[in-house]
Amino acid sequence: MIRNAVIASAALCAFLAGAPPAAGAPVPSDDWQRIGSGVLGGVSGMALVEGAPVGEGLADAVAVRDNSGDHESRVAALRLRPGRAPAVTELPWLGVLPADLEALDAVPGRAGHYIAVTGGGDAYHIVVADGWVTVRGGPVALPGRHDEDGYGSFALHRDGSGRTFAVWATRGSGPREAVVSASSVRVGDRGPEFGTVTARQVFSVPFPNEDEVRHVSDLKVLADGTVMASSASDPGADGGPFASAVYDAGRLTVNAAHDAVLRVKPRNDLVPFAVFTKRDNRKIEAIAFAPGRQAVWGTDDENDGGSVKFDAVGR
Repeated sequence: MIRNAVIASAALCAFLAGAPPAAGAPVPSDDWQRIGSGVLGGVSGMALVEGAPVGEGLADAVAVRDNSGDHESRVAALRLRPGRAPAVTELPWLGVLPADLEALDAVPGRAGHYIAVTGGGDAYHIVVADGWVTVRGGPVALPGRHDEDGYGSFALHRDGSGRTFAVWATRGSGPREAVVSASSVRVGDRGPEFGTVTARQVFSVPFPNEDEVRHVSDLKVLADGTVMASSASDPGADGGPFASAVYDAGRLTVNAAHDAVLRVKPRNDLVPFAVFTKRDNRKIEAIAFAPGRQAVWGTDDENDGGSVKFDAVGR
């Protein structure tokens, strides 16, 4: 279980009953570490650097920011160390700048290689090296993408046979459920090459329970196939208040035909591993996990910038 512990239903109801803070009111840090200031400093996606050391309070990561201006950062390198302020380096993007990067994951077995996805559903194969970000090939549309959908999550998973699979989801909004999809993928020099979508399921969460909830704000797949998903409420005001939760959302498996199979949990079976109410005023849009189930949450708190927090799954 996460350090916050799985919350029983009665306790959860009592916990959620507190009134939200006034917009712009200070909130306790609770071990959150700031890695960006203001509306340009949020974290919209994050992946740990393959091969870098990971421990309690210790990680190297790459984060994307959902900015669109010509001179606004898209990618940042994070160096997180216990007892020290985060070292944040904004990385120049070589080539035509994308708009609204919302998700990121590392390509398994290829250190420095990542897939970054925009809110409109375009996937970029990027390489982070020597303090720069370069794109391999052009942007590739996620299979089944629709213009009216919004995307905020993307994950890569390599199974025991060495095949790589992609999992992503539409955000969903209030009564509109998120749609989680999976396919095989090959990551080459001309960008990601997605296979046929072999799994697609709807997904919604019990909390946050506001109309403006984004049912999936990010997701990642653990080594054993567990699909972890975050959800967040965003009232559309840059001062919040925001609320978030992280869930064990289901499982990714591979069948005898080497196709991806998804089994996501129904709403009534979901219990959050981690909860951040409007009192916390945190909008989690990025989650990352390391071997041993070390977790890092990342936020895009709009006016309050971006922050990260370490947690642990399985303790």
